[in-house]
Amino acid sequence: MKSIWNQFEQDHQEMVAADPWRLNYHLMPPVGWLNDPNGLCQYNGITHIFYQYSPLDAYGGKKGWGHYTTKDWKTFCQCPIELVPDHDIDKDGVYSGSAFIKDGTVHFFYTGNIKFEGDHDYVYSGRGHYVNTFKLLQDGSVSSRKNVLKNEDYPDDLSCHVRDPKVFEEDGIYYMVLGARTKEDIGQILIYRSDNLEDWSFHGRIQSDKPFGYMWECPDLFKLEGQKVLVTCPQGVKQDGYRFENVYQNGYFFVEGSMEENVRLSKFIEFDHGFDFYAPQTYEDENGRRILIGWMGLPDTDYINPTAEKGWQHALTLPRQLTLKNKKMMQFPIQEVLDLAYDQQSVELAAHVPLEMESSCFHATLYPKEPFSIQLREGATLSYDGNVLAFMPGKSGYGRDARHIEIEAIHCVDIFSDTSSVEIFVNDGEFALTSRIYDTMKMNSIVSNSAMKLIVRKMKGYHIEKGE
Repeated sequence: MKSIWNQFEQDHQEMVAADPWRLNYHLMPPVGWLNDPNGLCQYNGITHIFYQYSPLDAYGGKKGWGHYTTKDWKTFCQCPIELVPDHDIDKDGVYSGSAFIKDGTVHFFYTGNIKFEGDHDYVYSGRGHYVNTFKLLQDGSVSSRKNVLKNEDYPDDLSCHVRDPKVFEEDGIYYMVLGARTKEDIGQILIYRSDNLEDWSFHGRIQSDKPFGYMWECPDLFKLEGQKVLVTCPQGVKQDGYRFENVYQNGYFFVEGSMEENVRLSKFIEFDHGFDFYAPQTYEDENGRRILIGWMGLPDTDYINPTAEKGWQHALTLPRQLTLKNKKMMQFPIQEVLDLAYDQQSVELAAHVPLEMESSCFHATLYPKEPFSIQLREGATLSYDGNVLAFMPGKSGYGRDARHIEIEAIHCVDIFSDTSSVEIFVNDGEFALTSRIYDTMKMNSIVSNSAMKLIVRKMKGYHIEKGE
């Protein structure tokens, strides 16, 4: 199967690369489908970025892991595909997982998806949802895979949706968190405990006081500046005004208490309010930065990505550094992304006078003094009425209508625009909004209904090399 996937990728990559909507400074699948970032880590100066990958089908299909590496966040190596669903413990999908570095060894844990034959709904019966593991070898390849948890190792009240392991260490003990859905359709996190990263036993659960959605996907438990944080993606949360506008949500809880006690959760805080952000995963780099990458996409939407007809779909977000400020998690692209900028200009933008851009690849920082409405690129609108920030991609959104954030005051807005995406950060990363956008890229301009200061920078693209 590996040879088939790699050959298909090689045969179709040139055709896919010709699509004008291919992004310049974001990671994408070489061909086919991409979703969750997986196994993020930095080891011996090399950052490893794995991701859910289905090269044969731009609409999904059986998934393995794709793999990029980088030393500088400017040049990336596209590694050969190694992790494909070809073992009994993952024959229907090498699903999402994570990396954990201990004593110079990188351990990976992931969900192996198995669909059993018979009349099943694969939610409450018929699915194997195993936790499997492998290691990173010195030459950059991976070891053989082995199983550590099977269905019978989960509590009896769980459905067949238990997945996405992430390992956290506290006081010398290893804890694995898993997203889960009970048979009563209550979302929660399972906790497993280990002394050696090989033998795992059930330890407990993390859940909200009241049911909050039917499934908590993609958990990530880590410490940020001494504060424990649980990032997760709840499914089945009803929209509440301008909150929870997407079909599935993303966000975080602050966690209190030790893992050996009953942990307590804060209120849930949405993380990115855009149309296309899901399954974020973090890691700590060798400089001590907590870096997050998300899937620039979302499952089960009623809007589309026209690139699928060109043989590829979805991308990863820009890497974002996380910090804490005023009891809130802040996010902003890492310095290496900012270093891609060149030809900086400071402009006093006059009301209703277009600022023409040479291309759609730019980083713009706006300093509004009052409520505003900005026309961005080709028909997209970003507006603020003094209480609510609204983003409307227009016809370039391919079904994306409007997303909103309630904000008391705005002092700056950073827009990172690429050929078919925008990532918007408000107040230095207090709020974020990520979206795909598919215009003709012939009318790259910014027009505001009010005067404001604006700093504009062009953005260099990534360089991708093919690994052997």
